[in-house]
Amino acid sequence: MPQKAGMVFLALLFLLLTASTPLALAQDDGHFDASLGFAGVFPKQSTGNGTILNPTNSAAVVASFRYRFNPTHSVEFNYASTRDSQVYTTGANQFRIMSKLSEYSFAYVLNIFQRGKFEPFLFGGGGALVFHPGNTYINTYALPVFVSKQTELAFLYGAGVDYRVVPHVAVRFQYRGLVYKAPDFDGANFLTSAKGNLAEPSIGVVFRF
Repeated sequence: MPQKAGMVFLALLFLLLTASTPLALAQDDGHFDASLGFAGVFPKQSTGNGTILNPTNSAAVVASFRYRFNPTHSVEFNYASTRDSQVYTTGANQFRIMSKLSEYSFAYVLNIFQRGKFEPFLFGGGGALVFHPGNTYINTYALPVFVSKQTELAFLYGAGVDYRVVPHVAVRFQYRGLVYKAPDFDGANFLTSAKGNLAEPSIGVVFRF
């Protein structure tokens, strides 16, 4: 459902952009902005090689630093962190790997126009997702499982809008999506060879300087 909602959001934003007549670009607040926000993290199930991976939903902290070359073109560095469980079902057994997930990514950001206090944007880029394993469980029992830290490359895409509250301060609403190879922690029977997908609707505060 979150992925479908994100696609609807992107489609509506695309229609808005293509239907709008050219408008004045955002006033130059400076070349930098920094944001801090919170996101819901909704992973998609991955299946392959007789294994089903169902990561749990979670909440994440998302921090971004954006450099604006001009009112239209920007680049952005993102860091996000969440804690969840990677739940593998293989045969009659279920393995739960408690994990910390860290995102390090860069993106190109296209700010199309400013309409009143609203400034919509699209972005795309890539980076890395680092999975740090913690406690492990087999069929709800706390038992040791051989696992190791894993890093996967990820493709980042999304769209959002900044709503200017006062000069140099805005509220940011955005949908972030991450596509990556599902982790296996180098564990036996955990390899699905499938793609994972994180849907992350988020809200945050932006400071421009």
